[in-house]
Amino acid sequence: MAELRETEERRFVRKYVRENDRTYRVVRFLLKPVANFLCHPSYEGQENIPESGSVILAANHRHAADPAFLSLATERTVHYLAKKEMHESPLGFFYRLAQTIPVDRQHKDAKSYAAAKAALDLERVIGIFPEGTRNPHPEELLPFKYGAVSLAAKTGAAIVPMAICGEIKPFSKNIHIVIGEAYHIAKDADLNIENEKLREVIAQLYERGTV
Repeated sequence: MAELRETEERRFVRKYVRENDRTYRVVRFLLKPVANFLCHPSYEGQENIPESGSVILAANHRHAADPAFLSLATERTVHYLAKKEMHESPLGFFYRLAQTIPVDRQHKDAKSYAAAKAALDLERVIGIFPEGTRNPHPEELLPFKYGAVSLAAKTGAAIVPMAICGEIKPFSKNIHIVIGEAYHIAKDADLNIENEKLREVIAQLYERGTV
């Protein structure tokens, strides 16, 4: 049974984390002019995203379009962890083209965790929304899930905290993404402390971006 699970896990990783990221780059190329035309997002601190090595982008979550705006903050390939229902929706083909990793939020999902780790082993960028769901009240962040800090501790990947500020509405032109400094988490760190630290940093970035 353990061998069967391992085989399923490997198939899952190969399906969602491919060494060739051409489809992601095509999607990003098509998405950029649309996002810029509709919302004119602005960015602060893009230089804080490392140009190489494994990175975890961690941000607050307000809107279904959030991954698009974070992806445009860097030229690097970003694999987002997205609830599996998005892959099963009519837009599932788009999520697959964008190389997102489906997550079963109802159960402990070892396959998704393995896929995220595999992407980091390829020195890619992972995008995670630690709140776990969209938050209609961004001035008060929801309690954070542990995926971001756990992956950072186990893989040595840098965490880059980010805050999405402003209302995501067509032609609103007030979307502002604030990007904090990258930092690392020790393998033996207390994840409770690190999770709260990440939450506080993102809250501070959000406050800075809405002044």
